[in-house]
Amino acid sequence: MISRKLIRTDLNLLVALQVLLEERNVTRAAERLSVSQPALSKTLQKLRDSFEDELFTRTAHGLVPTPRAEQLARELPSVLENIDSVLGSEDFRPETYDGSFKLLLPPIVAETLLPGLMAELNRVAPNVQIITAEITPDYQDKMKKGEADFAAFVALDTERDIHAEPIPALAPRCYVRHGHPLVGKHFNLQEFLEYPHIRLYLPGMARENTSMVDDVLGQYGVHRNIVLETTQFAPAVGVLTQTNGLLVANAGFEENGLFKDQITGLDLPGELQRMIRNTNSANRGKMSLMRHTRTSRSGPHQWLRALLMKHLTRSESKVAVAEDQPLPEPVAEPAA
Repeated sequence: MISRKLIRTDLNLLVALQVLLEERNVTRAAERLSVSQPALSKTLQKLRDSFEDELFTRTAHGLVPTPRAEQLARELPSVLENIDSVLGSEDFRPETYDGSFKLLLPPIVAETLLPGLMAELNRVAPNVQIITAEITPDYQDKMKKGEADFAAFVALDTERDIHAEPIPALAPRCYVRHGHPLVGKHFNLQEFLEYPHIRLYLPGMARENTSMVDDVLGQYGVHRNIVLETTQFAPAVGVLTQTNGLLVANAGFEENGLFKDQITGLDLPGELQRMIRNTNSANRGKMSLMRHTRTSRSGPHQWLRALLMKHLTRSESKVAVAEDQPLPEPVAEPAA
């Protein structure tokens, strides 16, 4: 049964409240709603009258929600999603959809994701615009505020309204310049370790916490000679082309992007492949595709999520791992 209070309620007020809860700032909220600040102030007063609560208090740092507003912040997104689902009666069609999506991506991910993604969008959804920016520590706040639709990052501690979908880890490969001494050679772990290495790590993360390969090697008492650590893929490739350095990264770099004609991917030594497969690493499989729960029932967002996962998880043909090489024994941790 529909209550008399619901009959008298303007549902546009709930949309304004959601934006105010996301922005915590009248000026920014008014800009998103395309209304003037005085008009939004009047809307806020109507909300206070309707809920019989102040909802927000003004401080030097913006609007601070009351306990009642905090409760509404937990309940309102699902309510608006349901309303949006009811109103959205037309079927979503990628070929005619005209809209944009903003992605927050580490440079390492952008390098392999974007070429294939944009090529497919050009074929199936030519009116879709993709806007990318580098991942920042406040990426979850940006998704809450509607400033970003998706983020690909290590999901260490996500808030309850951020959904993190694990991205299956692709088998790493060893990248080198064309003409490198290891090209065309079946090299072993010892030869792999004799060369200088370049290590990519994710911005905003501690360097030692983002390398699964080094984590696994360390458990066997083996270490690489890291001569360069960087978050940027382009400079790393530049160093590869000028040296005999090695770069371990996920499969796909040699077939996409600007550097496909400058580097080549080699299989990791059989011993290292087995070590990775048989050793637990705290740094394995943490990368996730994240989105706000507000978009969980949006047809366009569901479609793009599937497309992103398709391109984030593509892998090359499986390479058999040699089983005839003995593995070193893991090194016992020293007593505390």
